[in-house]
Amino acid sequence: MDGQEIIDLYAAGETKFSGVNLSGANLYAADLIGIILNGADLHGATLIFAYLSRANLKKVNFVGTKLGGANLNQAWLTGANFHNADLHGASLQGADLRNADLTLANLLDANLMLADLRGADLSGANLTGACLRGANLREEKRIYLANLRGAILHKADLQGSDFQGADLAKVNLSGANLREVNFRGADLREANLSGADLKGAFLTEANLVGTNLQGANLAKVKLERARAIEADLSGVNLHSALMPDVNFNKANLSGANLCFTRMNRADLSRANLSRANLSEAELVEAYLARTNLSEAILSNANLIRAEMSGANLVGAYLRGATLPDGKIGT
Repeated sequence: MDGQEIIDLYAAGETKFSGVNLSGANLYAADLIGIILNGADLHGATLIFAYLSRANLKKVNFVGTKLGGANLNQAWLTGANFHNADLHGASLQGADLRNADLTLANLLDANLMLADLRGADLSGANLTGACLRGANLREEKRIYLANLRGAILHKADLQGSDFQGADLAKVNLSGANLREVNFRGADLREANLSGADLKGAFLTEANLVGTNLQGANLAKVKLERARAIEADLSGVNLHSALMPDVNFNKANLSGANLCFTRMNRADLSRANLSRANLSEAELVEAYLARTNLSEAILSNANLIRAEMSGANLVGAYLRGATLPDGKIGT
């Protein structure tokens, strides 16, 4: 069956084409709203600017398919294979992409707002400039586990998205809008989040080992029990962040804004906090062994019962700080 035959039959009122072979078909700008093509073979087809909103496209083979600018809003795409497909500028708002294969897909500037991406494999996909506001990529009872390992999300808009438990190791999220995103328990090892806006994000129990957060905005984030060993947080804004029991062992926090943060019982051993601003910070029972606090500002900070053996306090400002022994710094 070729593209024109499908278009003619659809125009005549036929909508059910499950399992048809349309490999290589030309469906450029075709109006196929609500069509049923589940299980069809569309690999290598041309669907540029096609209208496929609310279409049933479950388990369709889209390998290498051209879908640039296509409208797939609210389409059913569970289990579909988009490996190496071109979805540049496509709109998939509210689409059901559970367990879809989007490996190496081109999703440059695509609209994935409110899309369900639970269990989708986006490893190696290019999502530069894509909008994923409100998208759902959370892990759920180990049934759905989204994989974005190695994906490019440079300057993507992901505000309010749910990435709970997602695999984001080595993902490029530099300059991305990550405000209020849920990264609880997510794997962000060695990911690039430099310059990203994470204000109000949830990073509780996230894995940030070796992650690049240089210059990122982390104001009011929640980092309880997160692991950020050897992470680069130089120059970050962590104002009013909630970080009890966080592990910053050997992390670089030089020049960071840590005013009014709560880091009770945090592990900051061997971390670089030189020139960091820790005024009004809570560091009760924090572990600061061999921590570099040279020229750091600790005015009115609470360091009661903190372990500071071997810490470098050369040039540190401690006026009004509560020291480990209960004394007030002058």
